[in-house]
Amino acid sequence: MGHILVVDDNVMVREAYTELLKHRGYDVVQAGHGEEALDVIRDVIVDLAIVDVMMPVMGGLEFRQRLQDLAPEIETILVTGQPDRLEDLMEDDSDFQAGRLSVLYKPVHPVKLLAEVDKRLMSLAAAL
Repeated sequence: MGHILVVDDNVMVREAYTELLKHRGYDVVQAGHGEEALDVIRDVIVDLAIVDVMMPVMGGLEFRQRLQDLAPEIETILVTGQPDRLEDLMEDDSDFQAGRLSVLYKPVHPVKLLAEVDKRLMSLAAAL
């Protein structure tokens, strides 16, 4: 287990996350926005998605909603530079309340990203 989808419209951020995760030994695929990411998960097995909230074409929150319908077993880490946009989500979302959804705030420190990814994937492995 360890197939990760990185979704971010900023190429530099996407590449940095990808290299960090690959160095840790994870298999990583990328997408530049939510619509592209939906196409990717139709073709590739993914355990975890790391998703920027603010993106063109389809943002992270809409992607997550569509992902829940298409592949609810894929866990999500949302990444945002605007924490106030997620206040309602964190209060009302059952996945967030149950610990199946994480939120990280930009700039994301590499150690913090790796710790959250490791934690998410270990909890998935333990559930099997």
